[in-house]
Amino acid sequence: MYQESKQIKISPIYMGTKTKYRSKDVWKEINQKKRMFIHGETKVIYFIDTDAFEKSIEHANAFRDIRQFCEGNDYDLVWFCHDVEEVFLGRQIPDDLKVQAAGTYKNKGEIEKMSPEKLSSKIIRTNTSNLLCVLDKYLDRK
Repeated sequence: MYQESKQIKISPIYMGTKTKYRSKDVWKEINQKKRMFIHGETKVIYFIDTDAFEKSIEHANAFRDIRQFCEGNDYDLVWFCHDVEEVFLGRQIPDDLKVQAAGTYKNKGEIEKMSPEKLSSKIIRTNTSNLLCVLDKYLDRK
C-alpha cells in the first residue's frame, strides 16, 4: 500500500506478548535501534490487538495502560480490533494456524483487496484498525 523509500528504515521488535510493552528487554531493544539510526528521526510505533476489551475489564485496562504509556512516551499506537487476523481475515484464527494463515494471505496478495476504510478507523470497532491513520503520517501511499 506504500511506496518504498530509502530514507525510511523499519525495524520490528517482537514483544511476544503485549504485556511486555514496557519490559526492560523491549526498552533495551528500542534504545539499541535508536542508537543505530543517529542520522535521522526515530519513531516508535506499537502494534497491538485490543482483544475483547469491551467484554473484559482486564483487557480494557491493559489497552488503556498501553495507550497511556504510548502517549506519555510520544509513541504511536496501532490497534487491531480484536486482533490482526480478525481485521485482515474477518475471523479469529487458532494460535497454531496463525503463521500458516498469514503466509497464505501474503502469497495470495490479499492485502491488495483490503478495504482502506477498515484500516483507517478513528474509533475502535470490530474488524477495524487505525493502521493507515498512523502509517500515513510517515509513509507515502502508492
